[in-house]
Amino acid sequence: MFYSKESMEELARSFEGLGKQSTDLLERYLTLDLKNARAREFATQGFPRRLQTMVRCINHVFTLIPPERNTVPTGDELADATIHIQCFVFNVFGSLDNLAWIWVCETGQKRSDATPIKDRQVGLGPGFDTVRETLPQGLKEHLESLKGWFDHTTNLRHALAHRIPLYIPPYVIKKEDEAAYHAYQTNMAAAIHVHDFAEYDRLSAEQLQLGRFMPWVKHSFEENAHPVVFHPQMLADFNTVEELGRKMLDALAA
Repeated sequence: MFYSKESMEELARSFEGLGKQSTDLLERYLTLDLKNARAREFATQGFPRRLQTMVRCINHVFTLIPPERNTVPTGDELADATIHIQCFVFNVFGSLDNLAWIWVCETGQKRSDATPIKDRQVGLGPGFDTVRETLPQGLKEHLESLKGWFDHTTNLRHALAHRIPLYIPPYVIKKEDEAAYHAYQTNMAAAIHVHDFAEYDRLSAEQLQLGRFMPWVKHSFEENAHPVVFHPQMLADFNTVEELGRKMLDALAA
């Protein structure tokens, strides 16, 4: 098993608390008393939908590939889990933009020269100083403390949107099994050459036994992209968004 006993217990606790966390926050945004119509739309139709989508993505990934899984998933399981992780990453980003829009629209914030904040300047991440400078000091400092997290999520989002999409490797081969793996490849090619498809299937099944599944997701193999362990990362990302959602409620109520 990839995870330790302690890690499995922590994953189980976080996963079990997901429903209550999301429901509580959804109710607060759906009943939020806002004066600005556009802010109300982001608060009732934008952020809640994204939060619900994130929870559903986590549920599907944990069902398709449970943390205790130690066998190689099927191609369909990998494809479906990948789709849900990709959707999750986009909605993490979108949820933060929705929070920024709620703040800007409801509080009527403007740029330092008193002109309207342009659409492309609305966001909560690094580089969106125009919005960050208008936030309460506590929230601004909290966002600054999340620089590493923003760097991580920005890298995944931009790779997914513009470069190489996220991918779950079907399995990895240990160093000591590489020679045997390549020997199977050679023998499988020979079987195909003589049209012995039964032998090819037998060799392919044996070769697969050398594989070890790792719950990793990554994008490019050429950009030195580090694999991300997706079960805990999805839960951590959700918790970060949920915490920011609560802090934004506090800022709006101040």
